[in-house]
Amino acid sequence: MHSMSALAANATSAPAVSGWGLVAFVVLLVAIARKGKATATSTTTPGTIRRAWGGLVAIYRALVTLYRAVRAVVRFLGGRELRGEPRSTATFLSRGRRRDQPSGAPGDAAAVMAAVASAPPKVSLSKRQPSPWARKLAGWLRSYEGRGARTMDLAVRGTVATYKAVRAAYRVVAPLVVTLVRALRGWGCWPYAARGLARVIAIASLVVWLIPAWTTQALLVVLAAGALLACLGPQLVPAKPGDDETYGPRLWAVLSHDLHLPADEPREHWLSIPARLADPGARVVLRLPWTFRGSDLEKETIGSLINSRLPGEWVGRFTFSGEHAKAVYTHKPPAKPKAPDPEPPAAVDIWDPKVQEILAGLGPDEFYLGQDTFDQPVIQKMADEQAHWALSVGSGGGKSAMLQYLAIQMLMKRGIIVAIDPKMVSLTPLIGMPGVYSYIDPETPWDMRETILWAAEVVKGRNYEKKNGIRTHFEPLYVFLEECNELADLLKEEYTANKVTGDPAADPIWRDGVAKILRLGREVNVHIIAVFQDFKDTQFGGVSLVPLFPFKILGSYREQQWKRIMGASFPMPPIQKKAGRMVLVLDTGDVTRIQVPYVPWDPEKTKNENQKDAYARLRAYYGELRAEHGYSSEGLYEEPPQASPERLPAILDRASRDTTPRASSTALTGALEGKTPGGSVTDPQDVTPDVTGSRDRLRLVPGQAGPDAPQDPLAAPVLLSLAEIAREMQARGYAIEAGLMRQHKRRRESTGFPTGVQVDGSEKFTLPQLIAFYEKRGVERSEENTADADQGDAV
Repeated sequence: MHSMSALAANATSAPAVSGWGLVAFVVLLVAIARKGKATATSTTTPGTIRRAWGGLVAIYRALVTLYRAVRAVVRFLGGRELRGEPRSTATFLSRGRRRDQPSGAPGDAAAVMAAVASAPPKVSLSKRQPSPWARKLAGWLRSYEGRGARTMDLAVRGTVATYKAVRAAYRVVAPLVVTLVRALRGWGCWPYAARGLARVIAIASLVVWLIPAWTTQALLVVLAAGALLACLGPQLVPAKPGDDETYGPRLWAVLSHDLHLPADEPREHWLSIPARLADPGARVVLRLPWTFRGSDLEKETIGSLINSRLPGEWVGRFTFSGEHAKAVYTHKPPAKPKAPDPEPPAAVDIWDPKVQEILAGLGPDEFYLGQDTFDQPVIQKMADEQAHWALSVGSGGGKSAMLQYLAIQMLMKRGIIVAIDPKMVSLTPLIGMPGVYSYIDPETPWDMRETILWAAEVVKGRNYEKKNGIRTHFEPLYVFLEECNELADLLKEEYTANKVTGDPAADPIWRDGVAKILRLGREVNVHIIAVFQDFKDTQFGGVSLVPLFPFKILGSYREQQWKRIMGASFPMPPIQKKAGRMVLVLDTGDVTRIQVPYVPWDPEKTKNENQKDAYARLRAYYGELRAEHGYSSEGLYEEPPQASPERLPAILDRASRDTTPRASSTALTGALEGKTPGGSVTDPQDVTPDVTGSRDRLRLVPGQAGPDAPQDPLAAPVLLSLAEIAREMQARGYAIEAGLMRQHKRRRESTGFPTGVQVDGSEKFTLPQLIAFYEKRGVERSEENTADADQGDAV
């Protein structure tokens, strides 16, 4: 095989006899001529010489024909082209690429320019939907139940199954067919050995067909050649063109024009593009003519052209010294990563000596909020425009820790704290502290309403004293409004249930209470610290509260929440879901990120254990601060409204009316079903036989008549309507109206209004029963009517 390849490597010009063979042939003719002269006889004739010459010419022609035949066979079996120049750069064992068309060939520039100017394919970003008639046909096929429906269904299912099978086969066969077609189209790029083996297989297959006697030998040749060809299989598929072949002609068509180069200049002399432009070290080298001046405009033009024709971003470096001027373009280096923004410290301990030192040095209006991104203390005044603060902190953001930490500094400033917290969580350690008034029962929203109105009256009284010069200095009053959205819902529900004809449709507490404190409280040292989840004006009686809080504290927020509170014009800082990580925001757009101090947690303890320990430590610390700094209620004028006693939940109230197991489950049911108390609580065999008929007619739940009811079990209670009870209570000195009673009755589930007894289709109650209910709600009887009421009771 190597000898065949060596013979096939000769020039592909017209076959000719080698130079040494021609010399030998001439020497042979000269020797024959000399011998003829020396031995010339009469028998030598011109015909003999002509015959000898003709024989030599015939031998020469036979040798040339034999040489040509052997050469053709060798080239054929060696995989070479039978005629012409090689069409690729292939070698004996490796595939090659098709040789480029000369750059100066006619039509080359036009073809390249057409490729450059071709429009990109249009790609639709929307998923194509079936046409209306196709959807109607599919619906009809699914819903058709007439004659032949089963046959049609089977036909459709069979068609679909066939389609799926054909599609699956196509997915398997199509890549093989495409690969085979690409391999056959790249015949001229196959290695010479592969082409020779393919020709051997073709000849052996022809021999098997034409000469049966040689079938065995031909098949062996086919198998051997096929095995060798399979080893060269990866070399049969032509390699994909490199980036130099893909982008080079297109780029050169424009560059040669811009550089004013002749049309027949070969691209390889001026432009060098790597086979893979994506390689990190790829370099595009452009040789420049000496007429290129190198102005900024020319450089920018060349750079823009290269960046528009080649993928990626390229940066050029021009060199005009040396033998040739050139421009070398390399990948634009990646931008240096941005330095990470400074972060506040991971945690700040309340008991840290530095924190305690800062707290001890604060002024009357100053609050230490935490450490900023440079680990510097952030101190904010709660005065002037920032006299009221709004917090909007998501779950797990450290809202409770923030409020508890602010309470420490409020106690240091001798402040009176009013805590309104419908969810009863954040301000738990403050409950019961001297000078701290807590309203945390969601079942008594009227207490929260009265407290807000009381604070508004305090603001009004302090402003009056300050205006008239009676007093100019007031001790601070801090009002916590926790979970304002939940509070707004509770107050709105309570207002809607109790409002009478002529009252405003919207709850006026936000306009007459909260807004009044926000506008006038900063002048008399009254401050609101409100916690919101959302600032919706409709939820707060139509009052816009956002402008009334110039200073806001946000944490663990969402993007929508930021836009709602701050608007889209202010850039949003990064969101960090971390306890104590807050953002201080002013209406001017100034943003400060801080870490709030809080009580550290022990990682080895559970959450409940850590919370319990933190509350215990805070409560002890609150007590020490209150004892050390004290407080004064002089500027309150009167005590805040007294919180209503916590009412036992209805289910526990029903379960606690009798200690016997049967009583808790049957007492109320028996009373409402018309059974006697004895029959619902006591076993039938234990009932006294001579019970009077008047006792059997009782339908009261045990304890329903109240603590002031007669103790005689045989005394039947007096059942009255709500109007009669209202008149009786007014006569006894209670400020109550029948309409208010009816509203409380309608909202029995939230107000805990007692259950009466159905008599002739109407519900009636006892007087002691409702007196006990309203006294628990804080309705007191006037002193002047106490004696008259006692005398009436005696009568």
